[in-house]
Amino acid sequence: MTTNINFQINGLSDRDKAATDANRRAWDAIADWWEHKQSEGGDDGNDMFTQCLLPEVEQLSDWQPGETVLDLGAGSGIICRMFAAKGAKVTGLDFSDLMLEKARERAETNGLKIEYDFIDLMDIESMKNYARMHSEGFDIITISTTLKSLPSLEPIAEALPLLLKRGGRVVNVDLHPAFSKPAGHRGMEIFEDPETGKQQLKTYIKVMRYLDIPPSKSEAVRGQPEPLTTYHRPFWSLLEPFFRNGLVMDAMREPAFKTEGGDMKHPQSYHNFPQTPMLLAFRLKHR
Repeated sequence: MTTNINFQINGLSDRDKAATDANRRAWDAIADWWEHKQSEGGDDGNDMFTQCLLPEVEQLSDWQPGETVLDLGAGSGIICRMFAAKGAKVTGLDFSDLMLEKARERAETNGLKIEYDFIDLMDIESMKNYARMHSEGFDIITISTTLKSLPSLEPIAEALPLLLKRGGRVVNVDLHPAFSKPAGHRGMEIFEDPETGKQQLKTYIKVMRYLDIPPSKSEAVRGQPEPLTTYHRPFWSLLEPFFRNGLVMDAMREPAFKTEGGDMKHPQSYHNFPQTPMLLAFRLKHR
């Protein structure tokens, strides 16, 4: 009964709640596959993480020794491990028990001390309770490729000011709302240069809709066993809930791959779109 009341208060429809439950089941189902995929190259995270996402999180967070870190939507713990390896006191929260299991296993294997726990980012009462239990707050809160999976941003926008210390920073990184799916669609042309006879690849992004796009099924990583439901938000609707709850943005980045020569074996790869940001990163603070 409590869960249903919370969803009604947050203005979520039965359809949105069902989509959230479906996303939880999907993450549980792909946990093994995801963990393998994120480490098959020998790094902790695929190329999007290592080349685009983690550097922005590291820079925007401006972590200093002694500061605490909370990762919301921690998944298998890639961001948690980055900070823990620096010596930070790190907590990771997620709504997939099986992804949390993977995170705990990796932390133990790597000899890192990280606290992991369950939380539903659509349940504002649970997040308020968590904030009360951690009334000292956190210096840094990170949110990585998570907001696009939430039917509503209202619960997390209301909870963040309660979880964040004065002087603390919230760092969010997600797919770019204009240039990534479902708004931006990759296009390419392959032709022969008449002077060299060599094949040339030209790429572009085609945006047919931007302001109003319904929820859609998507793969976080191509080939994953089950798709996820994602929610497109233009800039104003992405940021407004946080502004309304007393947070302000003081930094923004738009990272893209800078791979020399691109990836001619896979024309659709974002490595062939060096002038198109794949991600949007921004930092929030208390007003």
